[in-house]
Amino acid sequence: MRVKPGAEVCEAPDKDGKMRAVAENDRVLIIDRKLFKDDNLRIYIGTVESSDSNVVRIRGYLFHVSPYDVAGTERRGEERTRITSLASGDLIFILPAHINPAEMVLKRSPKSMQLSDGVNNVDLTDFLSRA
Repeated sequence: MRVKPGAEVCEAPDKDGKMRAVAENDRVLIIDRKLFKDDNLRIYIGTVESSDSNVVRIRGYLFHVSPYDVAGTERRGEERTRITSLASGDLIFILPAHINPAEMVLKRSPKSMQLSDGVNNVDLTDFLSRA
């Protein structure tokens, strides 16, 4: 992932002095676990609104990636709120705080896949379906 130098991720302990895995205002990228071979890849990018020890509420945008489409640029869907468990089995990545989820666009080719806002790129090629 290429990001601006000096980018910071929120890592402050909460009021109880405990360090949470995900804190408020963190930018997160969630890649949903596929349940069946032909399921669409679902990518969710957003900002954490609140978090408990195991449950996180995130406001952001969802992208659906069909295994049968090989190239193109996709804009996000409408903004939505998602509640997810940290123990659900989905991949959750913490992104730098300066990334704006509303500006991200999914770009695909047969050999690569990236989320980009024109300045910051998140390489998702490893999650691209291969025939």
